[in-house]
Amino acid sequence: MAKRDGKRAATKKSIKILSLLLLAVAFVITCLSVIAAAIPEYYDVKIGEVSPYTIYAPQDVVDKAATEALRDSARASVQTVYRIDSNSIATCLDGAEAFFEALGAIRTEAEMLRPADAADTLTSEGWSELLTAEQTAELCAKTVPALEDSQLYAVLGANASEVQLMKDLVLPKLETALSAGLSAEGLATVKATCMQEVNATTSLTAGIKDVAGMVIDAYMQPTLVTDEAATAQAQEEAAAAIDPVTIEKGEAIVQRGTVLSTAQYAILSELALVKGEQNSLPVAFGAALVLLIAFTLFTLYLFYYRTTVFYDTKRMIILVVFTVLTMLLALLCSTLDFRMTPALIAIMLTALLVCPRVALAQSGLLAVALGLMASGSGTVPLGTESFMMLTSTLAAGVASVFALRRTQSRAALIAAGAIGGAAASLCVVAVMLMAGEALLSLFSGIGWTLGSCMLATLLVVGSLSIWESLFDVATTARLSELSNTNHPLLKQLMVEAPGTYQHSIMAAALAEAAAERIGADPLLARVGALFHDVGKLRRPLYFKENQKGGENIHDTLPPLESAQTIIAHQKDGVTLLTRYKLPSAVIRIAAEHHGNSLMTYFYHKAKQAEGDKVQIKNFRYSGNRPSTKESAIVMMADSCEAAVRSLGDTSQDKVEEMVHKVIYGKMTDSDNMMTNAPLTLAEFTEIEKSFLKTFGGIMHDRIEYPDLAEVKK
Repeated sequence: MAKRDGKRAATKKSIKILSLLLLAVAFVITCLSVIAAAIPEYYDVKIGEVSPYTIYAPQDVVDKAATEALRDSARASVQTVYRIDSNSIATCLDGAEAFFEALGAIRTEAEMLRPADAADTLTSEGWSELLTAEQTAELCAKTVPALEDSQLYAVLGANASEVQLMKDLVLPKLETALSAGLSAEGLATVKATCMQEVNATTSLTAGIKDVAGMVIDAYMQPTLVTDEAATAQAQEEAAAAIDPVTIEKGEAIVQRGTVLSTAQYAILSELALVKGEQNSLPVAFGAALVLLIAFTLFTLYLFYYRTTVFYDTKRMIILVVFTVLTMLLALLCSTLDFRMTPALIAIMLTALLVCPRVALAQSGLLAVALGLMASGSGTVPLGTESFMMLTSTLAAGVASVFALRRTQSRAALIAAGAIGGAAASLCVVAVMLMAGEALLSLFSGIGWTLGSCMLATLLVVGSLSIWESLFDVATTARLSELSNTNHPLLKQLMVEAPGTYQHSIMAAALAEAAAERIGADPLLARVGALFHDVGKLRRPLYFKENQKGGENIHDTLPPLESAQTIIAHQKDGVTLLTRYKLPSAVIRIAAEHHGNSLMTYFYHKAKQAEGDKVQIKNFRYSGNRPSTKESAIVMMADSCEAAVRSLGDTSQDKVEEMVHKVIYGKMTDSDNMMTNAPLTLAEFTEIEKSFLKTFGGIMHDRIEYPDLAEVKK
């Protein structure tokens, strides 16, 4: 016993080490994939030198130089914004008013200089003769601008009404033109128009018209000034209307053999593609550290909460293979678009071939890894792209695993993938809305996410049978197909060995109900029970249930030959099931359904005939004792169904007695067939209860109908 326990401990330790090594391999490959995607290639280039590379953009990037050039052009195209300067208007009008007031003062002062004997009315010539040069100069200087001599004489020679007419003509025109806003460019035109109107007035002399023209020329000044703030605002609005010039992912930034410009170098620097400008070591170390934490937590989860998986080498290999393949595919897909993720391939296959709960944990692991990988598609290490990939992968994985809980067909896988894709798309939309993305970008994100999820699902559906065969795994979908009685072996059994077929159907009903009751795999138990006796097809008439009440062939055979013939059906069944490529889990049940139990009837018959010469080993089955719950349940269902069928009295008490005897006989007899079965005493009790309940439903009392002939009498 101690030797056996020591061997088991050594085996368990070896499996533990192997599982840890497998997870370490997955960690290393995942790290390398993430670092390869997250850290771009660096280029040794300099401004003004010929580039030896054609450098492509690893993600969308704004060409700031080109964008700014377009915006400068837009600013330059904006017309200057002007405003009317009210101060200029007031200054000009006040100056014109002062000019005309000065004219009135000059006329008054000139009248005081006129001699008493002078004529009542003097013409301009008269005033020129009357006034001295000093007087003329003094009077001319009193106006702003100063009058010329001829203009002074014309003003003095004109009557008061003519001067007033000039004022009434000039001032309104000034006010109108100035108030309307007068630009420097339009000044000459407005002045010319006003002078045309003045010159067209016949009531004014040429000299007065000349004075009017001087006033207009002096006080009609630009009143429109540049509005610096409004002009600057208009320029910025025009610049803001220019969309950024974007270099899309995969577009060449620099062509090989061309001189690298300052603008191109700036783009390369922004993308951290210039060799020597960025230190990738911290990024790589940080990513590796995050992944180490994630893998450590995943390993601890398997070790403490999923020990059946952790100590199952085949399932660990499956888990690691799918994880590694996903990361390699993700690295390939990242060259197209970071949103094209194959994560669902690993998650769904793990749920189907390994364990749904492990697949849930794997969703978190892959979400972290792919989130880090997506950081290479953004401008910052952990930006929108990373968060989007992390949340969408986690949502898709969890949703699809929950959708797969009760699937019984391969067609249901597509629905599960669609549910996962929908959940991922909702996460993408939420993140993009938070990031302020445009509506068109939202549709693009949904398309990429949903499309990649459905593509992954189709790959799962298309490849599932390959993985089932490659890893020899009995998935729910595969078992569901095998549980259909249209399988060729079951059809053959029904025709050639009908008694065995009915026995198998009954055993399947017993096993399925019992497995479901104790939390084992009911579908595996059902399929195992259906196929456990197919080995009887080789010699169906050697088994009593197929003899149809005729002569028993064993009455004419030596006990050893009879025993060897019946014992052979266990091995024959394994051969048939292997030939038809049934899952190893089903084959194991067929190989273990009798264990190495003793064929008591023929052994005692031989003992009676030959005495101590009989070797007991020749009367034992060659199989192993049940090693799984399902195998143990099928063994008990097989024995109980045969035993109950042999009862002449199928009353409830007799059935209960027989079922109890058979089940506890498997536990307590000298062979102890349940030594390796992972069943507790409580589970044995529940199995017995389940069997009795099933038998109660099958063997219920029926109404005994009278003979029709007797009724008619």
